[in-house]
Amino acid sequence: MTSSFDPKGKTFDQRLKAFLADAKSTYLLTIGQDNGRTIAWQQKHHVAHMFLYNSYKSTKPSKVSTGKRTISWEHFSSPTTVWNTIKASDFLRTKANAAPIKQGSKWKVGFEPDQAATEKQAKFLQTSAGIGNNGKAMVSSGLKPCGEPCKCGAGRSKHLDGVAADLNSGHLTQLKTKLTVAKAGTLDEYLKKFGLHRPLLNHPSSPEKWHVEATT
Repeated sequence: MTSSFDPKGKTFDQRLKAFLADAKSTYLLTIGQDNGRTIAWQQKHHVAHMFLYNSYKSTKPSKVSTGKRTISWEHFSSPTTVWNTIKASDFLRTKANAAPIKQGSKWKVGFEPDQAATEKQAKFLQTSAGIGNNGKAMVSSGLKPCGEPCKCGAGRSKHLDGVAADLNSGHLTQLKTKLTVAKAGTLDEYLKKFGLHRPLLNHPSSPEKWHVEATT
């Protein structure tokens, strides 16, 4: 390990770069990471999560279905709901799996949103984007405050503020194996040397073994 690296006073980006560089030089492993997240990307996948699952324990959308904690279908599919930053057409689908069509302030007859088809589309958005836990992992809002059709109290994603990153799960598994073979301690002990940790590793409903942040 790069013994000269001292995480004290270093930014998250500096710590992460030092960790990635050391993994490459010491264990000959290039660890992939997420990049290029935008407000719209973050909000799209946050809304999809809140519509399908909502794994947050203390956060709910402003409009919820009776007895549930997810975004109300009536609100989600309403032709009068004005979406913030993201497009309803990315989510809503008719029974024929097409984008619904408006006619004035209502949906055109025969072209209304279908709940089952819309849920299928939302699940596809999550899995195709590589959201963890088979698309079910929590995704923070891209807005502060969160906008329609969710408008929950969840905070803005730390990824957008450059203080968190998602690392490739497969690469982390490979690194754990290499650390074991080298008798160099655990992955979390290794991360700690660079002032990093995995705060969501043991989350009760949506654990994320790939999410890293700076320690204090």
